[in-house]
Amino acid sequence: MPVLSPPLGRPLRAFSLVEIMIAVVIIGLLTALALPTYRRITMRAKATAVVNDLRAFSTAFITYNLQNGQWPADEAARVIPAEMTGSLGASFELKSPIGGYYKWCAGASADGIDANAALIIESDMSNPLSDDEDLRLLIDQQLDDGDLHTGLIQVGSTNSLVFIIEPSEGVMPLPPPAMSALPRRNFNLRVGRANHARLPLGLIIIQ
Repeated sequence: MPVLSPPLGRPLRAFSLVEIMIAVVIIGLLTALALPTYRRITMRAKATAVVNDLRAFSTAFITYNLQNGQWPADEAARVIPAEMTGSLGASFELKSPIGGYYKWCAGASADGIDANAALIIESDMSNPLSDDEDLRLLIDQQLDDGDLHTGLIQVGSTNSLVFIIEPSEGVMPLPPPAMSALPRRNFNLRVGRANHARLPLGLIIIQ
């Protein structure tokens, strides 16, 4: 086949090394500017998904407590307590949006934290829990006081994430800022009791 040649007066033009380097630098700068925004969007999506899960699960357990006067028995990670069959969604048995698995804990301690009832997100060898402190703080800010060492959201002894539903006797975490900021005249706070079962202050709000 004949080799096509450029029209007369129009020589072939290629990109110079300098032009290629400038293009690479520009692409790199745009990527560097976009990464923090992408990270924030991703973190917010994961945190919101975890918060929604914890709210849904805790509501189901609190409802059981009100109806039966006790908490369901303690269970291993990824296992729905027999008493809660049909009350929890399938997501309880799946990995959490931030890694690890959900676990129901009823007793005097939740991964080293004093609590009569708590939901734990604990790590697994095949599915490690994210140790990104910014991500954990974002979850804490949405559910609690923004401090991972106090309140309803804390870090357990094995670096798990613990959501306290009922604190141990004599240990009452600080209320979430959003709740403490509400004018008292705008709501009535009631602590539900069923057969002397205690629920944590601030979990039930009636407008």
